[in-house]
Amino acid sequence: MLKKIYTVLGLFCFVSVLNAQELWEVPQTEKENISVVMFNEDIVKEGEAIYNNSCISCHGTPTKENFVLMSPPPGDIATVKFQNQLDGELFYKIKSGRGLMPKFADAFGQDEIWRLVAYIRSFNEDYVQPIPNMEGVVVPDINLVLSYDENIDKLVVKTFDENSDPMLGVDVKAYIKGTFGDFLLGKEVCNEMGIAYFDIDSKMPGDKQGNLEIIVKASKGVGTVKVTEVLQVVEPVVHINILDGRHLWSVSKSAPLWLKFSFYFTIIGIWGAIIYILFGLRKLKKYS
Repeated sequence: MLKKIYTVLGLFCFVSVLNAQELWEVPQTEKENISVVMFNEDIVKEGEAIYNNSCISCHGTPTKENFVLMSPPPGDIATVKFQNQLDGELFYKIKSGRGLMPKFADAFGQDEIWRLVAYIRSFNEDYVQPIPNMEGVVVPDINLVLSYDENIDKLVVKTFDENSDPMLGVDVKAYIKGTFGDFLLGKEVCNEMGIAYFDIDSKMPGDKQGNLEIIVKASKGVGTVKVTEVLQVVEPVVHINILDGRHLWSVSKSAPLWLKFSFYFTIIGIWGAIIYILFGLRKLKKYS
């Protein structure tokens, strides 16, 4: 009898712990937090890239409910349970983490977390983004100049304010535009001269002129800017026919006369045999 009581108490405690884990209280001030950046298509796309790199392994593919089985369950971001939360709640939980969920404040900046929230909201057709109160908020004007320093094999990004003075502490991310998506070169913070450097491998595939399409995104506070520019930063690509010089018949002009004669004689012979057979079949049909 005593053993049964202990078993029931144990199960009760276990269920209580699970219920406690399910409850994730978010401070009221955090719930009221909203993004000052509008969730446009570009922002959602960036959030999708972050999700695929850091979140899909636990939360699974959105709408598929193939998340990892653990306690508490991570859940599918496209479900009503996720979408019923406020933007501030989603931001706080991604930032703070809990249990097996990492604390992403150590890995992502605030702008990246808001991009994740934007991606989550893209699965809610009824979502309307709250408009922030920008009264008294100064939006910095960020200007970018891109160049390539071949002496150090680096992409150089210079940031300026509206007065053409260098901007300090600007978060800069650089990408290479690719056929199957954007390749991240890196993330840097501008130094005291307002400059950020990014390594570029000169062996990366470019076009015939050695050009690459560079995408640079910079942010400071609520100010953001995106610049796309084509720069000559790699060696020109020379397309070579792998058959050139390897076979006599790779190029018609390089084939000897006897080879050409043999080829055409064979083709004529084959067609002659086909025509002879067709005439023979015609005669058989006529006699029958």
